[in-house]
Amino acid sequence: MRLLQILCLSAVLITAGGCKEEKRPERLDKEIHPKEVVDTVENDTFEINTVHNSSNSLDWAGTYSGVTPCADCPGIKTVMTLNNDNTYSLSEQYLEKEKIPRTFKGKFSWDEKGSVITLDAEGDHHKFKVMEGKLQILDKFGDAKQGGRADEFMLPKVK
Repeated sequence: MRLLQILCLSAVLITAGGCKEEKRPERLDKEIHPKEVVDTVENDTFEINTVHNSSNSLDWAGTYSGVTPCADCPGIKTVMTLNNDNTYSLSEQYLEKEKIPRTFKGKFSWDEKGSVITLDAEGDHHKFKVMEGKLQILDKFGDAKQGGRADEFMLPKVK
């Protein structure tokens, strides 16, 4: 009887020792960037673009208009039209100083985040942050304009 117990115990130990511990995947504590999610199933790789930004999520094409602060006049009437083919028309008129607005036309480009546009040389490389239903006029470095409240440099979408 004792021999039978030893044989059974040996069989259990050999069986348990022969099993490999299944390695569990490590928990991913690092930040996942929404720019691109990659999933691999068998030998196929699928890439899903999950980035939502102004250029691909907003209805940004249209006309924006407003009056922005001016140091030596009542304001600058600004009208910006953005087209789906990345062209623009910009009209600026210094109120009580200019009878006819100055008009600039050309192309614009998106920044790598897809939220700020920069006009070409014709538009003096002006920058605008594209937001839901409005544009924010930025300085040449892409920062908020100084010389007034931030909301004074917003151009609401008019059509």
